[in-house]
Amino acid sequence: MKRFLPILMALVLTGLLPVQAYARNTVPVENIERVAIHPASGKTLTATEVKQAIATAAAKNDWVVTAATDGKTEATLEVRSKHTVKIEILYDPASYSILYKDSVNMKFETKYGQAYIHPFYNKWVGILKSSIDQELGKL
Repeated sequence: MKRFLPILMALVLTGLLPVQAYARNTVPVENIERVAIHPASGKTLTATEVKQAIATAAAKNDWVVTAATDGKTEATLEVRSKHTVKIEILYDPASYSILYKDSVNMKFETKYGQAYIHPFYNKWVGILKSSIDQELGKL
């Protein structure tokens, strides 16, 4: 292994082996739009009940609700004091949407009119969606 290290370093320094080749590639941002709400009770929920279910799910997954108005909640997730993600959650008694708002250190970029980001963003938002669905299902 020691004899290969100088060769490897030479390839990196000359640019023939880019270091970024081993970094995670970005993926398209997956906004979750108009998810229908179907509570287990079958009753129609109020906007306040939906808002509370979203806040509960967010807290369970370390998201911090940073702003909330009627029909709209903003939440922030900070991971290891290194990555920050901000989302906007739009809701009404019949559906909700989770939309990308901003991020720090998540490789966000726009290519050909499409937003791209580190794949963990979609994973974290997917976990939040599942948790919101669980909370709404309890009502």
